[in-house]
Amino acid sequence: MRWLTFFALIYIAAALQSAHLGQLNTHGYFHLEFIPLLAIFYCLYAERESALLASLLCGLVYDLTSQSLLGMEMILLGLMALAITKIRAHVFRNNIVSQIVIAFFAIMIFLFARMLLTNLILWTAGKTALIPDNLPYSLIIFSSAAYTAVLAPIVFRGLFFLGGLLGFESHPTRASYR
Repeated sequence: MRWLTFFALIYIAAALQSAHLGQLNTHGYFHLEFIPLLAIFYCLYAERESALLASLLCGLVYDLTSQSLLGMEMILLGLMALAITKIRAHVFRNNIVSQIVIAFFAIMIFLFARMLLTNLILWTAGKTALIPDNLPYSLIIFSSAAYTAVLAPIVFRGLFFLGGLLGFESHPTRASYR
């Protein structure tokens, strides 16, 4: 894996995430999650150890560029990376449907876990209710996960145009799965 390329990609992903590029609604619906999508890409195609480290670094950058509790995204993306690297040998990574399904569930679980953990931590401090009482926030999470998942194969194909700069191939042999 080429780390210089990864750091350039994570910088671009953080800039796109902060700029809300591709967001289809001003109220937060259909928001594209670039940083978790980059973590999912590396989890699917990079070596296991590199994928785990890349996901933790994506989480750190997400933590530093968002206004959430420090460390939460890093932990959640690290757990997501563990799950994806465990199941990736059993799915067809280069199949568009597999990429959409994995991206959808990973982003959905990531966003819901972030919401629940944030509310739980703030609730223990006496600042907000444990469960949000509005349905729109759940719809924002669902729409963002669906929108990101539908665009995931396009983003993955675009990343593979970098070719050898990534340091890994899109079609590894079956023996190289872990």
